[in-house]
Amino acid sequence: MRADARTVRFACAAMLVSYLPFSAANGALGAIAAATGAGTLRLQWVADAFAVALAALVLPAGALAERLGPRRVTLAGLGGTVLGSLLGALAGQVGSIGLLWLAQGVAGIGAAGVMSATLSLLAAAAPNPRRRARWIAFWAAATVGGLGGGPFLTSAVTAVASWWWLYPPIALLAAAAALLGRGAAEVPRPARRPVDVAGQVAAAAGVAALVFAVIEGGAAGWCAAAVAVLAFVALGLIERRAAAPLLPPALFTSGGFAAAALAATVVLFAIGGGLFFLSLALSRQHVGQFGIALRLGCLFAGNALGSVAAGRLQRRIDGRTVLTAGLVVAAAGAASLLSVDGAGAGALAWRLAVLGFGAGLVMATSSAVAVQSVPPQFAGLAGAASNAVRQIGAALGPAVLGAILAARATSGLASAVHAFAAVLTGVLLVTAVIAAGLIRLSRGTGHPQQPEEPAPEAAAAPGLRARGTSA
Repeated sequence: MRADARTVRFACAAMLVSYLPFSAANGALGAIAAATGAGTLRLQWVADAFAVALAALVLPAGALAERLGPRRVTLAGLGGTVLGSLLGALAGQVGSIGLLWLAQGVAGIGAAGVMSATLSLLAAAAPNPRRRARWIAFWAAATVGGLGGGPFLTSAVTAVASWWWLYPPIALLAAAAALLGRGAAEVPRPARRPVDVAGQVAAAAGVAALVFAVIEGGAAGWCAAAVAVLAFVALGLIERRAAAPLLPPALFTSGGFAAAALAATVVLFAIGGGLFFLSLALSRQHVGQFGIALRLGCLFAGNALGSVAAGRLQRRIDGRTVLTAGLVVAAAGAASLLSVDGAGAGALAWRLAVLGFGAGLVMATSSAVAVQSVPPQFAGLAGAASNAVRQIGAALGPAVLGAILAARATSGLASAVHAFAAVLTGVLLVTAVIAAGLIRLSRGTGHPQQPEEPAPEAAAAPGLRARGTSA
């Protein structure tokens, strides 16, 4: 097998496995609650310990991949998945929800390394734009597979054993994925650039404090909100003066880039929050693990179909139009949930599939729109920044939608789903209007890259900008 094919196999396997701790644990929330007595607030941290670590560290991990090499960082990230999984199994054995939070956080750190480094691997192994785009499509499919496959893994495990047994198979899969790295191509390291340590610390502190504020509420929440504001203000000031800024403020002056980053953030808010909300809400209605996995599987099947459709649509339609249309379709899917009155698979399946389809349209086009909206010399950085910013949505989703579920805990499934649907519909529609306005303002000011290269997620790798790659 050629080295480039082995690299693709390694990158896709690593990405799929790294998301399993997040999705499998979300699928097991009902079982975790029953075993530990944890309420909604404590369960929110099971999801958000992973998501916050990923959101806070995906850009620093990219910088680390530049200095140490993406193959090494990918292997280290898989090591984080193994360690987090072993800690998760231990947490289940001793019945410690705090140890489970630590386990998920360690797995999230590993996923941050895998996400950034695997994109650098693929970009370096495929100089040809068309081949690179095809490989990135495989990488994106592996990501969806990791998100959608976790609940099915949980279903299979909990049918015969306690919930914490979902972690040992993940550890074994991560170790197997690491073995595939032996044949992956080595990537030459670019010249070292200054590391924006202050910006990285401020960004991580801001994300963590914001999520803490939403989940905890009360006096502690207000204090955390103040810390988040101060951290983000400090980040803005730091980035204006940094020699090699983590998130150059100039990027956000581009209407197209701002629209793409906002749309992707809101869509991941819906997907990440929906995974948490629906899993816990359905388990409280005594829906079995396989039933939960089946319903969530419809969401991710729709997402995969939307990603495929987006690739074809972008050959005929401006990606910015596809992006806005995806938000509208996702909003329509969320709005259709307002008529749901039970937990039946038939009632939820097609509605979740429509929501997922719209989200897939957005996720598959957002990086390309971000890259094409800035000058070519900022293309790699724009993709990296867009990919990092959107992870904040995945962290906020369980926090915000979990608060809704806690408020409707005694009102029944229909009431909870209607509140969930109303919030998502409103957020998606408002985002569609804002994105359309930003895109309208940016018409004629884009900076198209090579037309044959759709530049989907490859631009998200921070390591690319050191090589001047505009993918």
